[in-house]
Amino acid sequence: MRRDGSEVGMAFWFLVLGFLVLMIGRARAADPAPEAAPAPSAPSALITTPAPGLSAVDVAAKAFRGQVVFSDVLIAPASEFPSGDALVGALQRLKRSTVQGTEGFWRLHMVAFPSPVPTTGTYRLRATDTTNPKERKRVKVFEIGGQTGQAELEVKDLVLTDVMGFKPGHRYEIAVVSSGDDEAAAGKEDVYAQGVITLM
Repeated sequence: MRRDGSEVGMAFWFLVLGFLVLMIGRARAADPAPEAAPAPSAPSALITTPAPGLSAVDVAAKAFRGQVVFSDVLIAPASEFPSGDALVGALQRLKRSTVQGTEGFWRLHMVAFPSPVPTTGTYRLRATDTTNPKERKRVKVFEIGGQTGQAELEVKDLVLTDVMGFKPGHRYEIAVVSSGDDEAAAGKEDVYAQGVITLM
C-alpha cells in the first residue's frame, strides 16, 4: 500500500509540472515579439553633394587659370570626370614639363584654360624657343579651332618636328592667342594662356 501511495504522489507532481510548463508556454506566446531596431542612418558627414553651379571645367579653370597643361598621354574630356576635384587631380598627375621624342618627332596633348576667356572661337598656338631667355625666338604658329566663350581648350595630338624648327633639349613656351590678333602672332605678349615644355 505504501508503494502504491508513493506512485500516486509521483504521478501528482508530474501532473503539476506538466501544467506549469503549459502555462509558461502560453504566456510566452501571448507576449508581443520585440520590434526590430531601426537600421542606423548614415552619418551626415559621409553624405556629400557637389557645389551648386560649379561644373568640373569651372573648378579646373579656377585651379589652372591662364595655364597650358601638357601631357604625353591623351587626357580624357572633362565630361568623363565625376567632379571638378577629380579633373584637377587627373591633370596634376598627367601634366609634364618634358616630353620624349623619337627621331625629331614629338607628340603632345594639352589642355589650356584661357584667362580671360576669348570671345572668338578660333585661336592660334604660338611656339617660342625660350631656351635662352635673352634670345626668344618664335618657331611656329598653329591654327586651332574651338567654341566662342570656351573656358577649356583641348588640343589632342599636337605634332612637333625638327623640320618645323624644334630641337631636342630646347625649352618652348606654347601660348594661346586669338586668331585675329596679328600683333600677338608677331611675337608681342597678348596671350590667354601659356605653358612651357622641354623637348627631349
